[in-house]
Amino acid sequence: MVSNGDQPWRKATVTEDYSSTVAPDYEETEPDRDIEESEAELDATEADPVKFWENRQRELVVSVLNYNLATLSDLIHTNRIDLSPRYQRRARWDTRRQSALIESFLMNVPVPSVFLNEDDYGKYSVIDGKQRLTAVHSFLRGRLKLAGLKVFSELNGNTVEEIPLPLRNALETRAALQAIIILRQSDTEVKFEVFKRLNTGGVRLNPQEIRNSTWPGPFNNLVLALSEDRGFHTVLHISRRERSLIWREMRDAEFVVRYFTFRQTWNTFSGGMQRHMDEFMVAHQYEQEDSLAEMKLDFLQTVENVYSAFGDNAFQRWVPKTGVWRKQVLAALFDAQMFACRGHDPKVLLGSRELLLEGMQQLFNASDFLASVDAATNTPTLFKRRIRLVQQLVHRSTGGQELT
Repeated sequence: MVSNGDQPWRKATVTEDYSSTVAPDYEETEPDRDIEESEAELDATEADPVKFWENRQRELVVSVLNYNLATLSDLIHTNRIDLSPRYQRRARWDTRRQSALIESFLMNVPVPSVFLNEDDYGKYSVIDGKQRLTAVHSFLRGRLKLAGLKVFSELNGNTVEEIPLPLRNALETRAALQAIIILRQSDTEVKFEVFKRLNTGGVRLNPQEIRNSTWPGPFNNLVLALSEDRGFHTVLHISRRERSLIWREMRDAEFVVRYFTFRQTWNTFSGGMQRHMDEFMVAHQYEQEDSLAEMKLDFLQTVENVYSAFGDNAFQRWVPKTGVWRKQVLAALFDAQMFACRGHDPKVLLGSRELLLEGMQQLFNASDFLASVDAATNTPTLFKRRIRLVQQLVHRSTGGQELT
């Protein structure tokens, strides 16, 4: 393995505490489109030939409660409602949007329900509604100064301690938010289907956010920790996380799951990419510590190999007409380059970089390779084709190097 001193791109390693990484707060901004494929292409699912209800009857058990805002804030403060920023899409409402929600409560404007998952008896995590709950909690704990209010404009610049006492009392005890709680005895697969259909906040949960909600545990903690690794972000060309669509929509975490799901089985893949990743999450939800350590080492070494091989052009498309590398990440190329470089000596790959980059340029001039990265890229034939073509390129360029 090339040491960190030899690889200046790696500034930090993943902490052993896979649950400790916390994303920083930031004001909401429009992210950069730093990944080529559309959301629909990335999240495409394939029909499962087994009907959902065929094997056995399953149940969804819910409870519907109206909480006043003070109670909700107390539940969050005592960690009985988990608002972990690593749990879902990494985004946060700005001050004005949070303030507008508080003004809605003052005006008795109906606010959409929040959806909670019961992780344990009396302990919940947020499926949908994190931003609403965060705004309520921030204001009632004195961390939010109101801004941009139109009807109650005289309250701009005030914290909860500074607004008139009758308004504060009304917010804390009279204003309420409905919580729909999916209880823990609900069937896991039914819960998973419910999560996929939630859209109450106007932003559809993507498959990785749903996996985080459905199968938390040691493996998911590792996935989230690896997705935050600075070396991995370097290869994904993420310099400012708050501007990156990959980071904000947890596409980096999905890449990690994708790697582990197919690292040993890509050549026998027969279809259903999203389903295979779901099944892998289920099977490895409570993975043993020694296995997690092996997974971590393998992933980080492979990321290092890819950077050794392709440098700043890793996961990027070569555009023959303009003679430049497109800055966006091409998700279809992630599979090809990661699996092709896995197990190689990074020093040999680094020494072969010029040949490898020339070879990638030639592949982007080849119709069979272009077909494998341009459309319907999750079909088995195209998935395996692009991996094999890049694998052959790596083998030729490194002089037929034996895998380690």
